[in-house]
Amino acid sequence: MPADRSKQVTLRRSCQVCIKGKRRCDQGWPRCSRCLGKDINCEYVNAPLTIQSTRKPSSGRYVGPNRSIANTTPTPQIHAPLKLEIAKEYEPNIIRFLVAGLRDLPANFAETRKTLFIHPDLYPNGLPSPVREVHNICRLNMQTGQTGRVSVTLLSMLRQYSADLSRRLSHTATFEELLACSQALVLIQCMLVLNEDGNAYPYSEAISVKLAGIAGKLWQQAPIQLPRTLSPRYAWLLAESVRRTIIVCFMLRSAYSLNTRKYTVRTPFIDSLPFDLRTNLWDENSETAWQDALSDTEGSMVSLNEWSNGLAAGRVHDVSCFSELILAACKGQAVSSIPSPPVNSYIDS
Repeated sequence: MPADRSKQVTLRRSCQVCIKGKRRCDQGWPRCSRCLGKDINCEYVNAPLTIQSTRKPSSGRYVGPNRSIANTTPTPQIHAPLKLEIAKEYEPNIIRFLVAGLRDLPANFAETRKTLFIHPDLYPNGLPSPVREVHNICRLNMQTGQTGRVSVTLLSMLRQYSADLSRRLSHTATFEELLACSQALVLIQCMLVLNEDGNAYPYSEAISVKLAGIAGKLWQQAPIQLPRTLSPRYAWLLAESVRRTIIVCFMLRSAYSLNTRKYTVRTPFIDSLPFDLRTNLWDENSETAWQDALSDTEGSMVSLNEWSNGLAAGRVHDVSCFSELILAACKGQAVSSIPSPPVNSYIDS
């Protein structure tokens, strides 16, 4: 026996009048344009997915479905998530420590080709062109003999090269090229925005957006899985370089904001960034030493917020330079202010 048609479930979105007349319904709300034109009731079994106002305005002029107007009838809307930002102020000594630590990165790279986020063993066949070029600029900056102060000529060069790297960043062909451009751009920004004359320039939101954009692009395009052909150490160095570059981007953004307007802004995205507890692996310079220092990978990854909370609570042994900068950037604290960790602490670096 056929089922009662009035009780059948339908997914149709057209109004009943258009269904009966076998006409295409534009699914206007609260009445489609056809029912509105005939001034008849318009009934829907299911609310239309594309709800649009077709109510006549007070002037009597009809506004069709493609030219909708405000409607007193509540209209379902999907809003973009709110961008939660938390402003924080830090003590002057913390700001000076954070700025000085990030300002030293170009000098460290000029001397050793290694920083807290660039590892020389990541490029066994030689530095890629963006990183090689910025290495020469870092050396030139050291040769000026003005620690923390950029000469007018070099300042112009930095700005020009920063603009060039930003353009290259938008047209990279591989992720490896994207990472190299990002790392080079971060070092350039360290010299640009943290030089001692930086206080003479007003805060620029464009620079903050640029730094956040570098981190966001790396996060979005980072490979989910790495080839099995990579050695365990090289695979770890690649993944850790990506994580550290993203973190340094946000630390530099924070330092720039603190140095120019005396407060910084944090978001949930920063707090949720992945962090590897085994920070000591970064400084193991051979495959053998790295394998010997390798601990159990299970439970080694935490969020940046968990890590910084552990640091602030004194649950971390052997705090590294990287950890000290994270503590300053995330918590506004110095290592000297945190309690000594107990022997059986569950977080180890």
